[in-house]
Amino acid sequence: MVTQLVMSDTSHWRQIDPDPNGVAVREHLLATVRDVRRGTVVKTRMFEQFVAGRTTLDIGVVAHQVERTRTSGWKHDLIRSSASRTVGIDIVEEGVRELVARGYDVRLVDATSDTDLGERFERVVIGDVIEHVDQPVRLLQFAERHLAPGGAILASTPNPYFVGNIVAAVRDGTFVANAEHVSWITPTMALELAHRAGLELQGIWQTQGEGASRLRKVALALLQRAGQRDSELFCTSYGYVFGRPGESE
Repeated sequence: MVTQLVMSDTSHWRQIDPDPNGVAVREHLLATVRDVRRGTVVKTRMFEQFVAGRTTLDIGVVAHQVERTRTSGWKHDLIRSSASRTVGIDIVEEGVRELVARGYDVRLVDATSDTDLGERFERVVIGDVIEHVDQPVRLLQFAERHLAPGGAILASTPNPYFVGNIVAAVRDGTFVANAEHVSWITPTMALELAHRAGLELQGIWQTQGEGASRLRKVALALLQRAGQRDSELFCTSYGYVFGRPGESE
């Protein structure tokens, strides 16, 4: 299927200059990204706050291997504990089958397909999935299809600019990511994906780990003092909030 671009958005860069590398385009993109930034947050807290008390569709619940669903840090359990009601989907048949047997409301569905579950949700979570799929626009369109009016989508994805990745690239000569990743979704790319999916990028969270070691506390204090607490270099991933144009979460 050929993706149709949604060109009615007057804030899209093409309305400024047809050259995607134009100076005015770059300035527009920088200003837009800065305008929707929401700061830095612990990743687990971001998920909890986003779905708190809301009906939620969780895309990619198995997280590759069924063994992960038995760990204390499993994302789907975190979301279920905060949301009012949660439905999960995944394409890992073994994992879905086991979760259903364990009493979870989980369905075997491809989230880049034209499938309609027949339900609408106040929140859709795409947790570290978008960088795995061949068609990220179709993934976002699937999520939008299942949004209730005024609903919102949260897509988390790794940050290629994280200092740990840069150090690894210097050390090893290249950075080796998860072998199943096919893309990085940076903030300006998230803007373009939103546009192509008929959505609006309404917020960008930058996430960090939640360790409580003394070294980490000292490092965060130094970053805060230097005014670099929210620098992209020190965030491990992004949390993109998408919604329908004209609707806010």
